[in-house]
Amino acid sequence: MRKSTKISKRYFRFLVILIVSAGCLSAVGCSFGQAASAGAAYTLGAEHGTLFYAFDTLAHPKKSTELLAQVIYVKKLEEVEKATVEFSLGKESLGEVLTDKDGYARLKWAPPKAGDYEIKVKIKAVPDDDYKEMLKVTPALLLVSARPKDTRFIVIDLDHTVVASSFFRVITSGAKPMSKADKVVGELAKKYSIIYLTHRPDLLGNKSKNWLTDNGFVRAPLLVSSFKQSIGDSKKFKSGRLAELRKDFPIICIGIGDKIGDVEAYVENDMTGYLIPNYDRDDDDDGDLRKLAKKIRKLDKRIYVVDTWDEIRAAILGGKKFTATAYADGLEARAKQLKEDKKKKKDDDDDD
Repeated sequence: MRKSTKISKRYFRFLVILIVSAGCLSAVGCSFGQAASAGAAYTLGAEHGTLFYAFDTLAHPKKSTELLAQVIYVKKLEEVEKATVEFSLGKESLGEVLTDKDGYARLKWAPPKAGDYEIKVKIKAVPDDDYKEMLKVTPALLLVSARPKDTRFIVIDLDHTVVASSFFRVITSGAKPMSKADKVVGELAKKYSIIYLTHRPDLLGNKSKNWLTDNGFVRAPLLVSSFKQSIGDSKKFKSGRLAELRKDFPIICIGIGDKIGDVEAYVENDMTGYLIPNYDRDDDDDGDLRKLAKKIRKLDKRIYVVDTWDEIRAAILGGKKFTATAYADGLEARAKQLKEDKKKKKDDDDDD
């Protein structure tokens, strides 16, 4: 039996994302359901009126962990209950489960040894014929990274860190990677295990994973926020999530991000932070540069500030120091030069 099509607060926010990012719901000549489905397909990577995604996770070898996926029927704006979902590793089925009232499929599984396990998740059966389109949906992929407790990790943000823009560009397929980010992350992955930790909501999980793969980034667990968390404070979310992760993996030791809140969250969890400040480097407003310099100068000494991934490589793999104080000094020197240049130009104009 089908669920009620009553729109919950969750889906009200879901529609807001569709409206803001794609504008699909204002399409002329489309029904509400058609527009929502088209918008979800465009912005979130939905197929056949369905958003189906799986959650990457970290685990200890030989210890049970939860495999999790969710089924949402965007045409009716509802989570789907009692769909049959199968989890498999290679040719081996790990089990079939029914989705709960929130559309989640959950299965306990223990990785046999340390390593990365790509689990395929497939919709095998639906509650009734109203959902039969779902059987055509491409299986979702879920990565389980099984690591010993003493593994050393680096946490990496996405937007304005490995992506040279915000997630809206990823949604519209216009996002480019930061220069050399893929190569440097690959080099770091030879010495550390990588975790991608983003404040993006779970609904953008498919798009985010696909972008990382398409742009040549090392496959590593992508940890996302819930929808409720995504509309809250990024620093609070990341600090809390890292605190949970560090209970099982205490040597999550380095974090890379673009926001001051990101690196403050890293330091709150006894990590070293690397900040790639997100600001307009062509800005000729000396006042803006001084304000940024003031903020950076106040950063904890465990936070280093860089402009490029070459500098990230030199810092983490080469031991070079890029202090916040030195970065702030550079911003203030540039601000001073800009102010002098403006004064000289004004004086020249007055002489004409």
